[in-house]
This record gives sequence, C-alpha cells and structure tokens, in this order.
Amino acid sequence: MQQTVKQKSLPLNRAKWAEIVQVTEAYARQKDAFLVAYGHIKYLPYLGQKRKLRDELVAAGFASPFGLQARQWKLALDDALFTLERQWEAAIVKVQERLYRHEGLTGEEKHYAFWFLYKHEKYGRDWKRLKAVFTGEDVINEEINLDAKGRSKGRKYLQRTFSRVLGSRPRVKKARSFAVDQQMYRVFATGRRQYISVATLIPGKRVVIPLTGMHAMEGNLRVVLLPDKQAVEIHLTREPQIYPAGKGETGIDLGITEVFTDDTGKKYRPEYGEALQEMSDRILAKSQKRGRLWALYRKFLKQDPNKARRILRHNLGLVKQTKRNKKYRTRCENEINRAFNELYRERRPQTIAYEDLAHLRGKARSKGLSRKVANWQRNIIKKRLEYKNYIYSVTDPGPVNAAYTSQQCPQCGWVDARNRSGDTFKCRKCGFTADADLVGAVNLKTRLLDTEITRYTPYRKVKEILLQRYQQRQAS
Repeated sequence: MQQTVKQKSLPLNRAKWAEIVQVTEAYARQKDAFLVAYGHIKYLPYLGQKRKLRDELVAAGFASPFGLQARQWKLALDDALFTLERQWEAAIVKVQERLYRHEGLTGEEKHYAFWFLYKHEKYGRDWKRLKAVFTGEDVINEEINLDAKGRSKGRKYLQRTFSRVLGSRPRVKKARSFAVDQQMYRVFATGRRQYISVATLIPGKRVVIPLTGMHAMEGNLRVVLLPDKQAVEIHLTREPQIYPAGKGETGIDLGITEVFTDDTGKKYRPEYGEALQEMSDRILAKSQKRGRLWALYRKFLKQDPNKARRILRHNLGLVKQTKRNKKYRTRCENEINRAFNELYRERRPQTIAYEDLAHLRGKARSKGLSRKVANWQRNIIKKRLEYKNYIYSVTDPGPVNAAYTSQQCPQCGWVDARNRSGDTFKCRKCGFTADADLVGAVNLKTRLLDTEITRYTPYRKVKEILLQRYQQRQAS
C-alpha cells in the first residue's frame, strides 16, 4: 500500500496547456482502446501476466494509433489492465460475501466455489482458474470430494453471481490524467523554483512546468489536469512510514454526529456531524429550489422556449453545485482522517473491531439520514481504515457482524429494540444505562473473539444465539 503526495503547478500559458491536454486526450483514448480490447473473459489470464501481454504487443510491432510514444502506450496498457483487475477484485469480494450467505449449496460445493476465488499470499490469484468458471471447463480439485454435477453447480452459481455484480466493462469517459515513467520527465530547480519537464507526443520535445513547492521525485508519476485553474497536479506515490504493532483490541461504532465512538466512550471529531448536517441542509434547500426551477423550465418549454433555455443555461447548471459538493466532501474527508489519526496515535491497538455497513447503500429510514450515510462516506471510512491499519501494523480481521450490537445489554446480555432510545441505552431487564454508541462499540469488540457469531451469520440466527446465552446466564 502506497502513499500519494500531490504537488500543484503554477497556471500554465495557452501553449503549454494545449500540449498537456493533447497528451492527456491521447493517453485517455489509448487506455480506453485497451480496456475495450482486453476486457473480454478470454484475456483474463493476462491480469496476472501483464508483462507478457506487453511483450507480445512489442513483438507484433504495435504502434499507438493516437500518437503516444512507445513508453507511454506501455504505461496506458498497464493502467488499463490495472483498472480491469480492480473491477474483478471488487466483484470477487461481492461474490464471496454472497457465497458465504448462500444456502442453496452444500459445504463441499461452497468449498469448491471458494477455491476458484482463492488468492495466494505469495503467488497471487490464479486468473486461469477463474477463467474456467466462464469457459465451462471442468476443473478438478483432488482435495475436494465432489462429483461432476456438484462441480458444475458451483461453477454455474459463480457465473450467475458474477453476471450480477460485475456490471459493464470500465471505460474512460473523460481525459483527466496520464502517467510518465522516469525516462519521460526531468526535475530541476532554478533559485527557489522547482520545475518538471514532461515528454509530449513529439519525440524529443518536452514541456516545462513550474511547480509551487519543492519535492524529491523519482519513479513513475501521474500528471492530473486542473482545468478550472489551467494548471496540473503531479502525483507521486511512495511507501509510507510503518509503525510497530500496538497491544489490545479496540471497538469503534461509526456515527453521524461524530465519525465514531470507541469502547472507552470517547467520541472522535464531533465537527464531522456539524459538517454533515450543514451539507444535508444545503442539499435539501438547493434541491427544493432547483425542483421549482425545473417546474418552470417544463412550463415555459412550450409557452416560451427561449425563456426555458435561459432558465436551463443560467439557473440549472452543475458547475457551482459540483464545486460546492466537492468542498463539503473534502471537509468531511478531513474530519474522518483526523479522527483515525487521533485513534491510532492515542490507543495504538493491535486489532480494531468495526461494523460492516455495506447493507445501508446510502439508504435509511429518512431522506435526511440517507444524505448523511451516503456510499462515498462509507467508502472513505473503509479506505482510511485499510490505510491506517497498514501503516500502524494493525491486524485486520475484517468487519464484524453488527446485528443487535446497539440493542444488546453488555452487562446482562438481554436484547430488545426498546433498550435504545436515541443516543441513550437503558436495559429493560437490569437497568444498565450508558451512551448508546459506547454500548455498540463495546459489543462490537466482544464479537472479535466470538466464534459462534461470524460476519455472515444471519441476523435472525444472531438474535436466537444472544437470547439463548441470556437464558443460560439467568439459569446459572
């Protein structure tokens, strides 16, 4: 896992900007062509042999039809294959989750299906084996006792599930960036100003870009366009500093009025809740106003088309709305990052228990709450967790089953929806009272070592197990 360092440039003149845009567009078109060409199932094994495909193209005398130099079309190829690989890896995670919960397969049939999805720690994924799922080849695993009918059933289940979760093939919809290797740029400084000269489509010609800061640069870089400023941003990836592992377990309950609450009751970054509320109110107010404007637009479309076009052009644009939403999103991202920095520096845990909220998918009991639990926020939290776990050497067992963690009394074990009322938890049986988020974090922490309640245990089964434990505790 790598860290990305960003360095902006000064605004570029028209000639330099035109050359950078030309390279970006050519790179995007070439990458898109590779995505179309190699997105088919038959090319799946190349995801594990990217260099082999590149060598085959070189041997065949491939030349970019969009004018990219040889070094750059090779980077576009790597970029395209990496994009395809990410799509497949994300789909595999979803298939595994569905396979865990599927009740129509026997244990051996599930074992066989998981074997196709297995990724070796050292050698990586066997893409040829995964390809066999779609080609109909009867692949046999001698360690799994399963007949031909059972193997076919497992493969067909994988086919159906992949068809549901894969979606359409990735495409390049907009030219935003391009990659360069160390031979395609040169970094130098004059006085207190640092510059980078980047290769263009013309061999031997480079465009010199003045930068706003001073950074050591090496290896592959990515040049990202900033059209609103007519400037670029240089993205440099590098290995982050790794810290030794800490001790003990920590549970965190994700929130809305704060980023999360840990098992000691500390609430991290209440400013996050303020930002979410402000964003939610702003989106609601703007949506209502835009709804009235859309009604006027439809009204005048027949009565006065010229006025309708003016309303559409001057009042229903997306530029300001996109900038405003980006500003709120950046503010929320910063609060999430600060919250995790505080947690890892202060607690230094060895393991963290957190809930799986993928089932929310941006929807909740009210529209207001839905705006606050949007998918992009959950994705940011997930990525921050993965990154912080990596640099702090935290063992990540994956999300734990969060069913009834906010309704279960941590003292007596009784489960009841009425135990929780807003932010307050009060047990209906023993009278235990505490902050509801604290209770959730404590219960999540106990699930880390719970062998009976796994991540994929159905919620009805979870409640049955918890109530049985309560009754056993009362009987003893």
